[in-house]
Amino acid sequence: PFTLPCGVTIPNRLAKAAMTEGVADANLHATARHATLYRRWAEGGAGLLLTGNVLIDRNVLERPGNVAIDPAPASGDPEGMTQLRAWAEAGTAAGNQLWMQISHAGRQSPRYVTSAPVGPSAVQLKLLGNIASPRALTHSEILDLIERFARVARIARDAGFTGVQVHSAHGYLLSSFLSPVTNQRNDAWGGSLAN
Repeated sequence: PFTLPCGVTIPNRLAKAAMTEGVADANLHATARHATLYRRWAEGGAGLLLTGNVLIDRNVLERPGNVAIDPAPASGDPEGMTQLRAWAEAGTAAGNQLWMQISHAGRQSPRYVTSAPVGPSAVQLKLLGNIASPRALTHSEILDLIERFARVARIARDAGFTGVQVHSAHGYLLSSFLSPVTNQRNDAWGGSLAN
């Protein structure tokens, strides 16, 4: 067992890394396929399972088939919350940890998913024409996204996930804010390290 500084104990040192599943339903809700997959992984013995991308904005997905929590089930969508609870229950069936990976694809959302990706700045990702040019986020939109990340973390907890991982890598939205190549802002959200 491995006890984290926050007091959570992971049953062993084995972790299943986040891998996008792509099996959400047409409403971008979790499905029985999520529960089946994660129950198998839980029973396989890993102490920690990290889900694939769960998006905070249904309009800017990482790929088709992502689960998105926006605004449902926070707005009282019982089907969405029921499915999240079933996923969490299955994914913790062996007493292991199940952490929801919370994400926003940012400028890397494919053109066949959205024609209006967003980022800290309007810096085009050149990927064989598969990605539309992003629009720079406004200050108020950034504040809204921060609240969305927090809201989805609360929903994950309430559904029975034992933790969250905030996806800040691989060029997705939060990663884009950390790079001077993709963040060319000079306001409170870019520029100097103090900003």
